[in-house]
Order: sequence, then C-alpha cells, then structure tokens
Amino acid sequence: MIIELAQSKDKQKIAKLDSHIPSSLLGECIWNGQIYVLKDDSIKNGGQNHCLKDPVVGVLRYSLFWQSIPFIDLLYIDGVYRKRGFGTAMMHEWENAMAIRGYEYVMTSTQADEDAWKFYEKLGYRKVGGFFPPEQEAEEWIYQKRLQK
Repeated sequence: MIIELAQSKDKQKIAKLDSHIPSSLLGECIWNGQIYVLKDDSIKNGGQNHCLKDPVVGVLRYSLFWQSIPFIDLLYIDGVYRKRGFGTAMMHEWENAMAIRGYEYVMTSTQADEDAWKFYEKLGYRKVGGFFPPEQEAEEWIYQKRLQK
C-alpha cells in the first residue's frame, strides 16, 4: 500500500469516494496538496487479487480551520480495506506532514452517532466541543490533537 499526495489523474476516483464536496472543487484541493490517497500497489502493478481497477482505495482530505489549524474534512477507506490499519497509517502520514510544516495542533470532527470517534480517541485526539449543524440529526463532535515535535 502506498500513501501519497493526490495527483490530478486521481481526481475521478477521488470524486467517487468523496461525495461531500463538488467534484469541481477537488481539482483545487489536489492542486493545493490537501488530499492524500491510499493506493493498492498490487492493483497498480497489475495484481489480480481485487476487483477494483483503480488503485485509489482511500482518501484523506483536509483544509485549514481559521486558516491556521489543519482540519480533516474527510477520511474514507474503501470497505474491503477497512479494519486493516490503513486509516491509522493515513492519519500518521498526514500528522507527520503537518508537524514538518510547523503546525502544533490538528483537528477533525465526526457525528456523535458514528463510531469514528472511537478511532480518533484511540489515536490521541480529544473531544473539545460539539454543535448541531443545520439538517443534521446527530451532534457533530470536534476533536483536537497536539502534535509531537
């Protein structure tokens, strides 16, 4: 498995995995280096062990909260690849990149009725607040982590 910054050639597959923003904005996020992809290199190299034809099997997209704190907007791993440590690996890759860029904190959020909060807490994130977004039935919980220097 390979974790790398997304390239423009990955846009179509990313759009299939990330339906939370218009595909027209994905190009901008890719250009700005705000999307990491998880690629199954056995698919890329012609492996026959999975039915996917595109090696992109995971996406981590982030933005800057208050233009100063990296905030994960989306972490998505294809169902076939879940519960195998790839989400954790993507998080560590991203956190290391943010630390190298000089950021002291990172943030993310998840709905209270989803299990992702357990994943984030296991990685050292702590809940720092929450709110009810319009037309969302569950509270959105905000998480923060101080990066190691």
